[in-house]
Amino acid sequence: PRLSTGAKWIWMVYFILTVISSVCFYFGGMNLFDCVNHAMATTATGGFSTHTASMSYFHSPTLEYLGAIFMFLSGINFTLFYFSIFKGKVMSLFKNSEFKFYLFIFCVFTLFITFELVRYNNYDLEHAFRSSLFQVATFLTSTGLVSDDAAAWPHITWVVLAICMFVGACSGSTSGGFKCVRCVMVLKIIKNEFRQILHPNAILPMKIDGVNVPNQKRVTLLAFLAIYLILIL
Repeated sequence: PRLSTGAKWIWMVYFILTVISSVCFYFGGMNLFDCVNHAMATTATGGFSTHTASMSYFHSPTLEYLGAIFMFLSGINFTLFYFSIFKGKVMSLFKNSEFKFYLFIFCVFTLFITFELVRYNNYDLEHAFRSSLFQVATFLTSTGLVSDDAAAWPHITWVVLAICMFVGACSGSTSGGFKCVRCVMVLKIIKNEFRQILHPNAILPMKIDGVNVPNQKRVTLLAFLAIYLILIL
């Protein structure tokens, strides 16, 4: 019964995000066919645009901002999204370690690329921020929509976008990648290992949002990371 209920929550969040994004795209200037297709591609964080030029076809800053926002929202854990947004517990979202990590890298990478585009590509600040926001959102969530030619950007931005592809968004979302929660766990493991060097006899538990992660799951995580890296190589 709990599995069935959880599935209904996820479907509800997925459906509502699709409908809202479709309506927003429509009022942003897309026709009915385009807005429905782009909404499905955005919420699923993976799909094709109805145009070869993707989102840049529309030449609309409004649509680019909307696309970036809905890609970011679709990268959040849908179960967490349900409990925090639809249950009125918004602050619980900002207490979740995975979401905080997701939001942090999203903001840092966006600001860094914005700076690079202003400095080296002579973009004005708004254009640089909008392009950076959209590309970080699409790479981090593995959506695949584009609003600018990232091949013409400084090479360091390619590295940042590649990191975005590797990390991915939150678990429990439709995005690809290693997932933010696993990155949080790996960082905590590294932190514990350094602390263990300083205090060899210390017993150091690893907790994610107050829940202890047993040693066996840590080993499984590192094995998963190793296989993931081998497959990429």
